[in-house]
Amino acid sequence: MLFVEFLKSENIFYIIPFGLAFLLSIVFTLAIKKIAWRFNILDKPDKGKEGERKIHSKSTPLLGGSAIFISFFTILFIFSNRFLSSNLNIYHLLGFFAGALFLIIGGFLDDRYNLSPLKQFIFPILAIVSIILGGVEIEKVSNPMGGIININIIPFISEIIIFAWLLGMMYTTKLLDGVDGLVSGVGLIASFIIFLFTLSTTYFQPDISLAAIIFSGAILGFLVFNWHPAKIFLGEGGSLLIGYILGVLSIISGAKIAIALLVMGIPILDVMWTIIRRIINKKNPFKFSDRQHLHHRLLDAGLSQPKTVLVFVSLSFIFGFSGLFLQTRGKFLALFVLTILMFLTILFFYYLGNRRNKNNLKTLLFHICCAPCSSYVTKEILKPKYNITWYFYNSNLSSQEEYEKRLNEVKKMAKEFNIPLIVEPYLHEKWLEKVKGLEKEPETGKRCKVCYFDRLDKAFKLASLKNFDYVGTSLLVSTYKDGESINNINRMLSKKYNIKVLEDNIRSNEIFRKSQEYAKELGVYRQKFCGCEFSIYKKKKKKNQENKK
Repeated sequence: MLFVEFLKSENIFYIIPFGLAFLLSIVFTLAIKKIAWRFNILDKPDKGKEGERKIHSKSTPLLGGSAIFISFFTILFIFSNRFLSSNLNIYHLLGFFAGALFLIIGGFLDDRYNLSPLKQFIFPILAIVSIILGGVEIEKVSNPMGGIININIIPFISEIIIFAWLLGMMYTTKLLDGVDGLVSGVGLIASFIIFLFTLSTTYFQPDISLAAIIFSGAILGFLVFNWHPAKIFLGEGGSLLIGYILGVLSIISGAKIAIALLVMGIPILDVMWTIIRRIINKKNPFKFSDRQHLHHRLLDAGLSQPKTVLVFVSLSFIFGFSGLFLQTRGKFLALFVLTILMFLTILFFYYLGNRRNKNNLKTLLFHICCAPCSSYVTKEILKPKYNITWYFYNSNLSSQEEYEKRLNEVKKMAKEFNIPLIVEPYLHEKWLEKVKGLEKEPETGKRCKVCYFDRLDKAFKLASLKNFDYVGTSLLVSTYKDGESINNINRMLSKKYNIKVLEDNIRSNEIFRKSQEYAKELGVYRQKFCGCEFSIYKKKKKKNQENKK
């Protein structure tokens, strides 16, 4: 029936602004992608304090939200006569535009200079002030029990509601932005549902329909490049922009906030639970980051990035589309069902967490350098006492071939022991930068200490974010490594991240001998050198000297 209504001649018009926004978004996304590369405005896998939350393995351009901003407002201004043909005026449009511009400027500065959370917060506040100064207000809301509630009788209540609503929407999409195409996919569904809702006979608002369909086209053009594997990211400004525009559209459509809540319900509830969880853990919910969001949980459960996005998009579409056929009381009932669904989801993952800690075993993140040094101690010493996860991060290895050779053996043994395995990408060039100037250092010298620290620091960061009880490393198994330096680094990082160091003694000549024998028995690849090209060079040089003698 909705499709039949849309095919009415007057509705065919909407294809034009949608198509123009779509094409313009593609053009500007390609242009901004080149600009971001040109000026090195990139999201790097190991960037800053949030590095461990990031799941991409390659540097990816930011600023993608600028393409959506430019294409959306360009087409909206072109069709401004239609957009302002009802209750809206030019000041509403200018306030709307100014608020979005503040977000894009702030997003650019953050993507370029990595602003502190306090400085980031300034720009969403300016965006909200702009929309309020532009004259946008909420005069009345629907009463779940029937009728209308006039809220203008209470001073500043409209401004307070707008402030809370837009801030909540912006930070929902900001915190949701952790998987390729997730925010843009949910934003596309939300804007299209608003389009259908305001196009229906009951709630007919052609001005809002126009803005919503233009926004749909702008997002879709960007999503072409943001779908996994993403060629460009929204960036700080883009992730806030989508929540901002959806929030504004739901307000200027006559405070149809219930529809937006239905579409964005799962992400909003996820953010609320995130804030509560972090407060319970005595961590600042806006400064601390982790991998406990629902989309991270789905990824950890084995879903791919596209499948995770489809879960969110499907739920958003189902609940949003149902809102088109529900009256006010029905919408609140649907919101209640949505809340129960999220509550059950939290309980489900809590149950999985308890299963992970079955028999009251403590969790251990065990950094592994290779299968020979890890297999014996894992099987005989660690697995009976800990709920263990292996962590393979070894960008020090001399070549991609050597990296893959060791990783394949590690994967075999992880499968053999039924142990979860986390693998970091091979970033050898960045490792070389860290040891620059130390190439001629002897084995166990300053270069090796930098190498130990690099890998252990990443392990402790990850353990902190994923709430492991202990961190250990197979680097201690080999008697060729500088055990004293490794232990000193472990103790320092333990204090820094408030994570305990593995207490079991896994370093002795006997354990090392048994590890090598066990690897030989299993037919595991046993490398003849530490890993980096400098150790190969030293080994060859020493061998040549011995041959000359």
